[in-house]
Amino acid sequence: MLSFKAAITIFAAACSALIISLIYTPLVRRYAIKRGFVDHPDGHRKIHTNSVALGGGYVVLVSTLIGVASTSSTAWYFFPGQTVAAIPNAGSLAGLALAAIVLCLAGLVDDRSGMRGGVKLFWQIAAASLVIFVGDGLSIGRMDIFGFTTEFGLVGVLFTFLWLLGAINSVNLIDGIDGLASTIGLICSLTLGVMAIMTHHLVDAIIAFSLAGALLGFLRFNFAPATIYLGDAGSMLIGLVLGTIALRCSIKEAATIALAGPLAIMAIPMFDSVAAILRRKLTGRSLYATDRGHIHHRLLTRGLTHAKAVVLIGALCSLTACGSLASIYFQNEMMGILIVLAVLLLMISARMFGHVELLLLNNQLMGFGRSFWTYATNRELDAIHGSVQLQGSKEWEQLWEAIVDSTDRFQLTRIRLNLVLPRLHEDFYAAWTRKSRAGSERQWHTSLPLVVDGETVGRLEVSGSHSAEESAVDIISHYLEFLDPLEQHLRMLLNEGQESKPVEVCGSDPHHSLDDPESPTDVVPVDTSHK
Repeated sequence: MLSFKAAITIFAAACSALIISLIYTPLVRRYAIKRGFVDHPDGHRKIHTNSVALGGGYVVLVSTLIGVASTSSTAWYFFPGQTVAAIPNAGSLAGLALAAIVLCLAGLVDDRSGMRGGVKLFWQIAAASLVIFVGDGLSIGRMDIFGFTTEFGLVGVLFTFLWLLGAINSVNLIDGIDGLASTIGLICSLTLGVMAIMTHHLVDAIIAFSLAGALLGFLRFNFAPATIYLGDAGSMLIGLVLGTIALRCSIKEAATIALAGPLAIMAIPMFDSVAAILRRKLTGRSLYATDRGHIHHRLLTRGLTHAKAVVLIGALCSLTACGSLASIYFQNEMMGILIVLAVLLLMISARMFGHVELLLLNNQLMGFGRSFWTYATNRELDAIHGSVQLQGSKEWEQLWEAIVDSTDRFQLTRIRLNLVLPRLHEDFYAAWTRKSRAGSERQWHTSLPLVVDGETVGRLEVSGSHSAEESAVDIISHYLEFLDPLEQHLRMLLNEGQESKPVEVCGSDPHHSLDDPESPTDVVPVDTSHK
């Protein structure tokens, strides 16, 4: 049972963070605008109408730290006669504070100047390392789920890294419309605060409620229409704190984690992240590439306003959060897992989110199955052919069929078409492949970026073989000539109801990779995105 003094201390921490956030946010916003630290619309991926101040992550960090620090004078309420250092696992709090500062600073640099995906991942790993190794450290030694305990040993450190990185990036990826990451962070931090109280982790409850207070104050300025954005600094910071507190308040005994609760709380953002990774991997896109496949994009294209989409996603997160708390209260982990599964099945069956990724996965598995069957029966392998309308309603199939019809003429062995037009809410993927009868020394590959009036709208990747009578250069040259009439059809599809724009297929580069290391990370193309 929570004591009165403990309740007052937690309440004071949350109120301190809330007040600081309400006062400090407009000051930071004004300073950011003055210094030009703003998110500019680009008419393509970021199509909000006005420049919006950045720096919200800095506000959340300062407000949370002040909220936690404001309770230092009353720490003796929890542990009479003991110092803060004597609080269980208190040493790791220094690592969390330092990690939060480091990650927030890296995020501010990313918001200001942009940062390559690999560099951002480095700073995420650095922050996670501080949490895991500084002070008492934090590592999953054993995992308890459904009454079964699994020993991790040294693998527990890797598992902890993966959990923290997953938490950081799940919030970072889902932060695509005004107030969404702040709302999810608020719901998760409140849930973790209650969870920490139920499991007698009162210091973690102070941190969770301080974060909740900071986010509640920030939402006053971040909810649609937002006047200041969290930026990567804020979304990564929220993910780090939530991931760390989720592990800390799930410790049942020495290094034993009951993981069902944290998984239920973070279910929606993590499901969105897993779906994004699956979607990009199966379509051959870079994991750092941007698309409009996240849950908030799906809801927006179904006609929901930004505010309604945030409320709906928040309601789904609240359901899984309540399931987590119910599983702890009734000491029944299956209850929380079943509620999460019910929410996910509802989303998929209602085509709110996840069904496209299942289609892509099904196509991939069917292709593997056909390949295995033809190999096992020693039959000639037929071409494997599939397409998925990831988003939008334009009829791309006719264009794709025309491209597929050229396979025998040019001795093609593989084609992959990616069309991504966030401005028009269109996203199409198709692939065709068959086993090559020629040796590897006669294989050629090329990648053709599709450009409309200076705007890249997709990429066509082609592989084939050539005979001794004709060189690969000649085949590629003829193939580019073949694509000329298709440009007219592409122009027609892209400009239905719009002013005609010229379309061109840029020159080929046999060594070009779709995974562009220079591509910006997590720039979400929605009307009021800050990325």
